[in-house]
Amino acid sequence: MVAELLICRNLKGFASVIVSIRHLGQDMLRDLLVHIDGNEAGRRRLQLSIGLARGAGARLTGLHVTPPPDVEPLYKPSQLDQAVANLARTLAEDACCAETIFADETAMGPIDARWFAAEGDIVQGIGHRARYADLVILGQHDRQGPHVSHPLPIAHSVVVHCGRPVLVVPANVGPCQFARIGIAWDGSREAVRAVHDALPLLGLAGSVEIITINPSPAAQQAEDTNQLREHLARYGVISLEPVAIETGDEAAALREQTEKASYDLLVMGGYSHPMWLEFILGGTTKSVLRSSKIPVLVSH
Repeated sequence: MVAELLICRNLKGFASVIVSIRHLGQDMLRDLLVHIDGNEAGRRRLQLSIGLARGAGARLTGLHVTPPPDVEPLYKPSQLDQAVANLARTLAEDACCAETIFADETAMGPIDARWFAAEGDIVQGIGHRARYADLVILGQHDRQGPHVSHPLPIAHSVVVHCGRPVLVVPANVGPCQFARIGIAWDGSREAVRAVHDALPLLGLAGSVEIITINPSPAAQQAEDTNQLREHLARYGVISLEPVAIETGDEAAALREQTEKASYDLLVMGGYSHPMWLEFILGGTTKSVLRSSKIPVLVSH
């Protein structure tokens, strides 16, 4: 059992003690949720999820949410009903394929797995099931409908609304042990949340590296990263010397560092700015989520 004590003194000199006691077992992944599509990207994402669930001894919940048929505004009124019917048929076929993929892959070996299917808004459907999950696993570029009505990929919206850490997985992801992990660290609330959400994976990694972008002032940043490394060490996570990068393009620098260091996973906070500002101006989080070649664990 690990106990942490934080002692604060008020103006009268009295000490109040806040005691946080957590069992090591509570830092494990026990429930994983993966959203599955009826395509090869969905199968690869499921295979990664199965490997992660088996390694952690966790239950794996497979989910497919079928959205309402939302056709692009390109059809004449006389063609609209047929277009909606065609799309509804395609969506139904995808749901059927997703369930078949889940059944086939989970039957290949012992795993605690269950399947759910739902209809309606995909982000809301995932968010509902995410209430009971330790980690949500989604595809990098999966969308709900036409770009006009759903401009952001599903993962971006789920990260903001579900309240759980989200593992965003590229379509071509292969088997991965998450042996080498990079942490994008700026000391923000989101970064703190992401690091602590990632503790079960960090504890299994053979190599963890903290990355800071444009650290200033340098002495203060060094003290911050040293304290983070000391805190992680309390969980048995031994991190390498931090990497400090000076750049004008944070997203590009993170991508370059990720490829150069051959990370299997990047951990980062999500949307440090208000959502509307991120959407209008872009942002490091959104850029990395859209372009990363490796899985990214992101928390908001």
